[in-house]
Amino acid sequence: MGLRDSVMFEIWESIKMGETVLFERVGEGDMTFGFYQLLDWAEKKGFRTIIVDVLDSYPAMVSKMKLMGIETEKLSELEVIKIGGLRKRGKIIAHIENTSEPTVLVRKFREAYQPPIENPSGKVLAIIVGLEKLFAISDLTIRGVQTIVSYLASYVGMPNRLGIYFLKRDVLSGDKELSLKLLEDIATTVIRAEKKGHMIKLHIAKSLNKELEGVLLRI
Repeated sequence: MGLRDSVMFEIWESIKMGETVLFERVGEGDMTFGFYQLLDWAEKKGFRTIIVDVLDSYPAMVSKMKLMGIETEKLSELEVIKIGGLRKRGKIIAHIENTSEPTVLVRKFREAYQPPIENPSGKVLAIIVGLEKLFAISDLTIRGVQTIVSYLASYVGMPNRLGIYFLKRDVLSGDKELSLKLLEDIATTVIRAEKKGHMIKLHIAKSLNKELEGVLLRI
């Protein structure tokens, strides 16, 4: 295990069940390193992993990993809930095509998401990729944004579920910044990753563990 792998494993180990974590990419680079280490960690810990793929973000991430020489065969076995998009990767358990009406989106998502999340047979890791697209591309009103964020907030504290949301922070700027602030408010942990040359800077901006909050790591 390399240094980056071990650092990410330590970070995931510090997260408690019931948390909602925002893993934010800042600036250039991608989040495949954090994503892949998370999947590896979850497999070792015996999680049932569900991917929520917003507007084909998951297939794009898998394609990048293939180009990087990362083994992706096991990713085809993961359960996936698709929100919008056309490209399919993994075992699709639901595909919500209409994203224009927040209340309908939340209702359809709940129908797909609730059964595995409420399954008492074990721990569930829910990973959302491309969440920023839902707010940046859709013409959502403030009420629509609040509807989606309030729904996501309802899962904070669920003892058998861990939620980790990967997003590109810079996309939610300007008039879209409210969405980011609301997401950061409901999150229990906020991790920001920024690439600086060959180095990755990790800033734990928010954490339930006060010893970690504010910690800056360079790997």
